[in-house]
Order: sequence, then C-alpha cells, then structure tokens
Amino acid sequence: MINASYHIAYFAPVILLTVWALGLLLAEAFIPLTPRQTAWTALAGLLLTGLLTLAFDTGPWIFWSGLCKWDGAAKFFNLFFVATAMLVIWMGDEVQEPVSHDGGEFVVLPLFTTIGLMLLAMANDFMLLFVALELVTISFYILVAYQRRNPAALEAGIKYLILGGLSSAFLIMGIAYIFGLTGTTRFDAIALELQFYLRTGVAFGMLLVLIGIGFKIAMVPFHIWAPDVYEGAPNSITAFLSVGSKAGGFIILMRVVLGVFGGPAGVGIWVPVLSVVAILSLILGNLAAIPQRNLKRLLGYSSIGHTGFILVAVIGAVTLLPGQSSPLYITDRITGQIAVSVYLVTYLLATFTAFIVLAVLNRRLPGLEIHHLAGLSQRSPLLAAAFALSLISLAGVPPLSGFVAKLMVILVAWNHGLYTLLFFVIFAAVAALYYYLGPIKAMYWSEPLDETPIRVNLSTTIVLYVLIVLLIGTGFWAQSFSSFVNNSYLAHAATHAAGSLAFKQ
Repeated sequence: MINASYHIAYFAPVILLTVWALGLLLAEAFIPLTPRQTAWTALAGLLLTGLLTLAFDTGPWIFWSGLCKWDGAAKFFNLFFVATAMLVIWMGDEVQEPVSHDGGEFVVLPLFTTIGLMLLAMANDFMLLFVALELVTISFYILVAYQRRNPAALEAGIKYLILGGLSSAFLIMGIAYIFGLTGTTRFDAIALELQFYLRTGVAFGMLLVLIGIGFKIAMVPFHIWAPDVYEGAPNSITAFLSVGSKAGGFIILMRVVLGVFGGPAGVGIWVPVLSVVAILSLILGNLAAIPQRNLKRLLGYSSIGHTGFILVAVIGAVTLLPGQSSPLYITDRITGQIAVSVYLVTYLLATFTAFIVLAVLNRRLPGLEIHHLAGLSQRSPLLAAAFALSLISLAGVPPLSGFVAKLMVILVAWNHGLYTLLFFVIFAAVAALYYYLGPIKAMYWSEPLDETPIRVNLSTTIVLYVLIVLLIGTGFWAQSFSSFVNNSYLAHAATHAAGSLAFKQ
C-alpha cells in the first residue's frame, strides 16, 4: 500500500478531540464549571468529532510514517466510539446517581478513553497499538475505582489494575518477540514477511499478543475480572467497559489476526487457538450467568458469552472452506468483519438500554438483584419494557436487532464449515434464553414489593424510546441495517488488492 503521508488530514478528528479534552481539563482548573456544564461541553466536542469523521472518505490510506491506517473499518469504529462516549457522558450526568468529585475528571477521562479507542481503530503499527491501548486502559483504571470510598468500586479497581497490568506485560513481550525476529512493528510489513512462513518465535509472540488482547475482550480464560468490575464500577463506566473496551479489543484483534497473521501459516495457528477459546467463552459465559441474581454480574457473565459469539465471526473471516488450499477472497473476509460490526452495534443498543434502566433503578430500589424487579411493569411500564426488550435482544429473539447479529454469526459459521463452533453457538443461544427470561418474569409476573410509581425524566424517556425504536427497527429492517454497515467497508474491500500490489512494488 502506498505510504500516503499527505493524508495526515485523516488524523484531524483525533487531534480535535485531544485539544478539546485538554482545553476542558484546563478550563475546569480556572473556571467554576458545574458538572452539567462540563458534561455538555464534552458532548459538544464529541459531536463535532463525529461530524468531522463523517466528512472523510473510507480510503484506504496509510499515513504518519506508516503508523496509521484509514479505511472503512477505521471510520466505522471511530463513529462507534464517539457514539458510545456520548451515551456514557450523558448517563453520568443525567441518569445515574451523581459521582462525587472535585473536578471534571470523571467527564474528561472518557474523552481520553475515546481518543485511545480511535487510535486503536487506526493503528497500523504495534507501537501505536500499545500506546493507544495503554491510554484506554489507564483511563479505565481511574474510572472504575473513581468512587474510592465505595469498597466494591475500590475492589473492582484493584482487580482491574492488577490483571490489566499483567495483560499489558504479555502484550509488550509478544510485540518484542515479533519485532526482534522481523525487524519491524508495522502490520503490513510484517504481513508481507510472514505470508508463507511463520517462525516459531514469531508464533510465540503472536500467542502472547492474543493473551494481551484477550483481557480487553474478556474471553476465557482471561475473563475473571469482568463480573467483579461490572458490579463495582458506576453504571455508565460499566456500560463503557462492556461496549467500548470490548469493541476496541475486537478491532485490534481483527487488525492483528487478519492484517498481520492472515496468511496460511498464521491462520493455521491462531484459528485453532481462538476456536477453543470461543467454545470455552460460549459455555462458561452462558452457564455461569444462570445462577446469578445480581443483574450487573449477570450482564458481566453474559458479556463473556457474547465474546464467544463475536470470536466465531472473527474466525469465520479467514477460515478455509473444505477442499480449499488458500484463504478466502477479500469479499469473504469482509463478510466476517461485517458480522463482527453488526454484532457490536446491536450489542451497544441493547447494553446501553439495559444499563440506563439499571442506573435509574439504582437510585430507587434497595438493590439490583432480580427479586428487586418484582412488579416493575406496574411501577414503570417504560422501564420494564425497555429492560425486557434489551434482554430479549441480547438473547437473540426475533424480530429484535440481537437476532440479526446472532443469525449473521450462525450464517458465517455455516458458510465456512465451522460446524463444531456452530453447535456451541446454538447451545449458547438456547442457554441464554433461560437466564434472560428470569428478570422479565420478575417484572411482569411477580407482585411489586413497593407500589410507588417510578418516574423517569424527559431526557431519559426520549433516549429510551429512541433506543427501543432502534432495537426493533434494526430487527425488522435487517437487510437495510446490514447493508448500511457493509457500505462502510466497501471502499476498503474494493481497493485492498490494488493497494497491496502498490505497496509491494
């Protein structure tokens, strides 16, 4: 691919958000801003960043001395992360119980997290990947334990810090092995060298990198932090971890396994490894969620199960069909990537709907156990309906958007001959129905412990209605929804072969 350094303009959204975040942090030090003013200023910066990102085409281009790559995936995930951060900051200001703080760090830190996530989506070099990932992780260390006087939050923060540091050690060691044996950290250069032959040391480095990424996406056996951190962190940060961190982990996983180790030699190693991990994630995540009574822990374990579903789509992006001796064409790879992207969008809609409801209930119920939801449909029909629809979507029941996502994963597995994985996907989908129906049963078929109506403010009502419409609409118009996501990748797919040829020459 041509080293188009003059396409540095594609870095503008990240620069804008960085300047905005630093300016807001400095303004907080000298101007007495209220938490609401800080939050709405941050939202304005994110909105401008999203609009600027929309103005750019989908490339693909490599710029900044080969460190960054701008293509359809980068643009799609940049917009995804901006939308996620906007929901997080809005939740922190409008919905959940106020988090006591002396400055605006609780609002500004999600901006820095988003900057790191956007850099991850654009990374074309292991050095940029590591720096961006550490920016994301360090921000989350602070956000998870921000309520340091809360023992649960402090415990969650310590666990996340220790395990996050361990995963970073694996990641940097893997990068060191790869660099030491290839002499470069650029994804495209490494991919050209390893297209047909993979040295033992490089393969070992690849496995270490996968361990480091596995922590970010909460895949088994690197999942142990998820339930405790989900339970202890503020609701908005839990939603951010569940959606933003997971999406960031999967974009770099796809960049690494598809872009760096996508040749036959690499595929022969990481596909079996990720297949085993996907099966374990599907089984443990869904079975461990069944006995959970705390709603945030239930969603934490179910998040591990969803990781298994998305891993199947990643594997399907390059797996050989029976009788083939070479990887599938780029259009088939894009199908797997589209399945990942569609799944993450539907997961965003359902997860934020659920956590917005939990944030509202956290201020009005004695706890967030399943039995505390008893009779919620009588106290607040909107909250009950929104939470029920989010759980039904996560379970993959038609016609909601979650069904579209799981159907795409099933089709990818079927079309690529992944029949063993397909069996466990179907098993996990059936198991999920059981524990997702428990809270719904409590809301609609149990007598309320307290009959006092739960009132929801106007902005929360509007956001919940919008999310409900999207949950239902993306399910009914599944073809238009998947085509919309697919269009963001078309330029990348169409020009990938020509760009690679130009790079080789």
